[in-house]
Amino acid sequence: MAITETEYQNQRFIVLRRFRDMPDAFLFNSVLDSAGIEYYLADANTIRMDWFWSDFLGRIKLCVRKRDADEASSLLEQGVPEKFDVEGVGEYEQPRCPKCQSLKISFRGLNKAVDYIRALMGGPRRLHRSLWECDACGHQWPESTEKPPSNFLISASSVLLLVMVIETLLVWLMGIIMAFRDAISR
Repeated sequence: MAITETEYQNQRFIVLRRFRDMPDAFLFNSVLDSAGIEYYLADANTIRMDWFWSDFLGRIKLCVRKRDADEASSLLEQGVPEKFDVEGVGEYEQPRCPKCQSLKISFRGLNKAVDYIRALMGGPRRLHRSLWECDACGHQWPESTEKPPSNFLISASSVLLLVMVIETLLVWLMGIIMAFRDAISR
């Protein structure tokens, strides 16, 4: 049983979107998955192993059948809902940018590298704060207006990190001393 040229063309996969990073690709493919649209992520496994290949391979490609392309595009272009119901909790209202009222915002967590280096160097006690950032206007604001707690856990983690660094330096120093001792004794 032969199929027509039109049926053949509608069954072929086309590239709908390209993504540099996996999280964005997973977000959009989850939308298509929940709508029951058949898709696949081309080059996702290779880029997952080594993301430096992303630009070389033409990024991660979200592919859908040609017949589903219009429906998939309209689903992916939907905006962020202002409110939605959460089972067992009630209605959830999306946070907005205080400057431009946009719903296109992202959460930026702690910068652990900066915080630990600051703690090691004896910098200020106050750790880097988590921020919200507006993707539309670039405005940033803190997660909350409360001051971060300066309790025992923060102090203990800083002391533990300092002890680990000192231990590592001592091991390196012992290795160097033993290498010099062996070199001298020959």
